[in-house]
Amino acid sequence: TPGPVVATVAAVGYAAHGLGGALLAALVAFAPSFSFILLGGPRFERLRSNRTAQAFLDGAGPAAIGAIFGAAILLAIVLRGWQFALLAAAALLLLVLRRGVVETLVGAGVIGVMIVLAGGGLPGH
Repeated sequence: TPGPVVATVAAVGYAAHGLGGALLAALVAFAPSFSFILLGGPRFERLRSNRTAQAFLDGAGPAAIGAIFGAAILLAIVLRGWQFALLAAAALLLLVLRRGVVETLVGAGVIGVMIVLAGGGLPGH
C-alpha cells in the first residue's frame, strides 16, 4: 500500500529538507504506484473475471487492511491533540456518514495545512 510509505517518506523528506524535501520525497514515492494504476487501469476489468486473480485479491485485501491498521497504530503514538480530533472527524465522515475516501483525505489534508500554518505544530516539533 503506497499510503503509509508515502507518508513515511514525506516525513523523512521534511526532516531532511523541510517542505520542499517532503513534497519531492512524496512525489518520488507516489509516482510509481500511481503510474502503475494509470497505465494498467484498462486491464483491471479482465482481472475481475479471472478466478486466480480474484482469489489473490480476496487474500491480499485483509492483509492490506492489517498493514494500514498496524501503521496507523505506530503513527498514532506521535499525534498531537488536533490530529486526534482530525482523525475522529475523518473516521466519522468515512464510517458513519459514508463520505468518499478521496474527499475525506483531501479535506483532512487541507485542514491539517491550515492548522499548522496557524501555529498548530507538527508531530515531534
